Amino acid sequence: MYLSYSGLGPDVEHGIDHDALRANFPRLHERGIPLVHYWRPLTPANAAPATITRVLDWAARYAACTVAVGLKVKRGARGQMTDLWPALAAEDLPVESADAVWPRQTWDLLESLPDRYPGHPIFQTNSCALAYVLKRPDSHRVHETPACAANHCPDDQRGRCRAATLAPVTSDDIRSRLVWVGVPTVRSVDWDAEQRTATVQEVLHLRDRNNVSERLGITLRAARASNDQYWSGRLEGGRPLIVDT
Repeated sequence: MYLSYSGLGPDVEHGIDHDALRANFPRLHERGIPLVHYWRPLTPANAAPATITRVLDWAARYAACTVAVGLKVKRGARGQMTDLWPALAAEDLPVESADAVWPRQTWDLLESLPDRYPGHPIFQTNSCALAYVLKRPDSHRVHETPACAANHCPDDQRGRCRAATLAPVTSDDIRSRLVWVGVPTVRSVDWDAEQRTATVQEVLHLRDRNNVSERLGITLRAARASNDQYWSGRLEGGRPLIVDT
């Protein structure tokens, strides 16, 4: 179970019963339901260390781990975000293509959080948090990448990922999976078996690329559909954007 709890107040998160949200943590924990604390979004309104520790002091009691993500900005949504975070109005900031936008003080604080919560892993990638909770290796090619290094991941989980043996994959396997998700015509698949990376010329939705990547344990590269409703992410090649104000 994912529970989103960010420390934002009702002035930002309209209509949320924050007392009920907090009470869900012990209620689910007592019933033996594994919890992932989803800590998003991070903005100047909840970036102060006091707010962060208040949120994590509660969540870490009950959740198996935390996924901490900055602000996600979908295409065309920058104007909606500037009242919340005026600095994002700067046109030279690539907020839509970033993996997430982070306040500087939060980003700098991340490095010290494992000292305060030594038994509570903090991830920046959802797939890694799910792999940890389900006790399975990474299947999204995150292991030994910059995204992997950014995660505060336990040694036993890193060992699980390191020891995993991925099944062989062929171009035909990739093409068949693309057909399964609804992409019936793929002209060619440029498959690098050593890097487990495939490139296709077709335009794909992010959900389809992630489906194929998850099922086959590969990286799939393709141009992104112009009407894709999903925001950017690490699996698409986005990088964190750190904003000082």
